[in-house]
This record gives sequence, structure tokens and C-alpha cells, in this order.
Amino acid sequence: MSCLTKPIKTRLVGGFLGAGKTTFILEQLKTAGAKVAVLVNEFGQLGIDGALIRLNGGIDVVELPGGCICCSQKQGLLESIRSIAGQIGPELLLIEPSGVAEISEILQVLSDPSLAGVIRIDAVITVLDAETFLEFSEPEAFGLFFLDQVRCADLILVNRADLVTPQTLEAIEERVAALNPLALLVRTEFCRMDVAVPHGTKQQLDFSQKRVPLGIDCLSINPEKPFSEEGLADFIAELARGRFGRIIRGKGFIQVAGRGWMNLQMVAGNVTTKPLSTAMAARLTLIGFDLRATELDAFLNEL
Repeated sequence: MSCLTKPIKTRLVGGFLGAGKTTFILEQLKTAGAKVAVLVNEFGQLGIDGALIRLNGGIDVVELPGGCICCSQKQGLLESIRSIAGQIGPELLLIEPSGVAEISEILQVLSDPSLAGVIRIDAVITVLDAETFLEFSEPEAFGLFFLDQVRCADLILVNRADLVTPQTLEAIEERVAALNPLALLVRTEFCRMDVAVPHGTKQQLDFSQKRVPLGIDCLSINPEKPFSEEGLADFIAELARGRFGRIIRGKGFIQVAGRGWMNLQMVAGNVTTKPLSTAMAARLTLIGFDLRATELDAFLNEL
């Protein structure tokens, strides 16, 4: 690594499943003004977020699917960063971990001696979903990792702030302030912000409490057939009804007859589809509890 004149400025972009991490990164890329690389870690086996970022054009994207970089993909994270530094040499590196990652654990991995002089953690950003934060931040909801994402942040985006009441926003900000009084807190819509990302991380809090097993599961599939309009409507209805399990996050690329390729996103029970500008490999990822692969296969086979 002697060819590097200075460490790569690195920003860690965390947040729970569907909060808006990829949206934030896409917004940042519009004004980055530097050679940027993005490292994306997917909980599922199929890369979705990396493909969306790659559509932005001119961005080097490295994907680490099939596990979390705070646990099973630790070594893969270190190897990927060293490869990015040696082969791409960006001025800015954005790391998007999976939505169930513990930020404090990732920061420990990034402090590995092998990365000394390779990267410099410039900021830790956490994106929150205003619609679900109060519910999900209850101790019995998703355990300590969710709170860890808040406690470790330098910048916290309360995203989808336009979809909740002023009273809810005040309650969110009170709870965030109690968890992390040092973070810069910004309300956003579609992760658009008028303030600059702060530079230089604060000293991270020690977060060594016992982890709570989550039991979150993931299904990654490649639908072989295009959806009809009726089939897509039925699929969305069955997702909401819980036929395939308790889905907390869904995303993917599907082909719809007469409409072409669509980007499907499911967050907090709300399903949206947006047209894609190019053909993609069909793929779907569902994340949640008690997932029913057999039910899902049977439904897709009947399309």
C-alpha cells in the first residue's frame, strides 16, 4: 500500500432494513465531486442495492452478499477494502452494511491493523425510518443492534419525516437524543439534506452488552416467469396478508408483462414498484420472520 499518499476517506452508512441507506448513498453521489467507490453488504444472497447504485453510472460498486460484515463476512470486508484501495484507489469510500448489522462491531473490524493507513473513518451515518422508529426502538422489538446503530452515529437522518405527525417527530428526536446526544440530527424526505456530512468521528461508545438473537431469516429467489398485472397485484396482496411470513423488508427486480422491468420495494408493509431504465436479472429478496419458501415457490409457479 505504499503507493497511497493518504488514507481513503470512508463513511459508514447504517440503518435498519428499508430505512433508506441506498437512497442516501444515491443522493450523496450526486454531489460527491470525487472518485467514489461503494461497498455494499446484502443480508441475502442476491445483490439488489449494489445493482441500483451501479445504474447511477460511473461508480465502482463492490458487493458482499450472503451474510453480515459485522459477523460472517468480517474477513470478506477486510479483503474487499484492501482490494478497493489497491485496484480502484477512490478518494471516498461509502460502506453500506446490511440492515441488521451492529455498527460498533463493524467499527472494530475496520480498526484492524491491516487497514492502518489504508482508510480513515470520516463519519458514521445512520438512517432512521420515522414511520417505524418508535416501535422498532423498543427493547423487546429488535434487540440491541438497532439501538447500537443510533448510539454509534455522528449523523442521524430521520427519514420519511413528511409521513408522520409533528408530535411523532418530537418523540423520535427525544428518544434519539437520550440514546446519542452528540449526533447531528436531520429530518429528511428521500434522504435529501441541506447540511454537510460532519467530518471526523467522535469516540465511539462501548457497547458490549449481550446480544439478543433475532431469528431474522432471508429468502433470495430468481423468478423465472414475468408477472402479469393481475399476478403482481395478487403478489403484493399476499405479501401484505402474510402468506409468505412476516415480511419486514422486500426488494428486487421483476419483469411485468406490458410494463417491462420494475424495481419492487416493500418497507413497513408498503409496496411500491418503479420502472427501471434497463433490463435486469430477475431477483427478489424477502427478509423477516417465519418465512415460507414453499408457499412462495408455489405462488410463483402458478404465475
